Amino acid sequence: MAQYYYLVASLPLLFYETERIPSRDEFLNTCRQHLSLKDYRLLASASTSVLEPTTPSCRILERWRQWEIALRNELVRLRAKKRGDEAEAYIKDSPGIIEAEVIAREAFAQESPLQAEDTLNRARWEYLDDLEVGHYFDIETILIYALRLQVLERKVLFDPERGRDMFEKIYAEITSPVGVT
Repeated sequence: MAQYYYLVASLPLLFYETERIPSRDEFLNTCRQHLSLKDYRLLASASTSVLEPTTPSCRILERWRQWEIALRNELVRLRAKKRGDEAEAYIKDSPGIIEAEVIAREAFAQESPLQAEDTLNRARWEYLDDLEVGHYFDIETILIYALRLQVLERKVLFDPERGRDMFEKIYAEITSPVGVT
């Protein structure tokens, strides 16, 4: 198994609170110079949002995919229950993961959507911590880094002020009398 000492050592440290992160393109360009073609293809396929089985794949990416699907399934069940709908049409095949149920309930109990998203992103980060145990300079370390980068990219998109402005705009449209703009 290839070891990528220089590449891993040259990557900036990522913390959940990190605000300045390299772009995905910068990261992939840096990695392209150091990875084998097979490993680069694997890295390019690593995604926090696309959860369909992909080729190429590996054990770390498959474990991530199954965990994320289990988490989303639990969120679907909770949302459907709240609305009085059936969830089964939206559930994807996945092994049941108890932690996913606990995390989904915790996120669902938050007072605001922003707090719920933060709860979910922090849980994702912690799961990536678990996946990283025992990996140091191998492709799995780089794959986990790529997934962390995507979690941070998602986190940066959430702007409380912009969200509040959008809420107020939508709320005003809903509550204004018909025919008045």
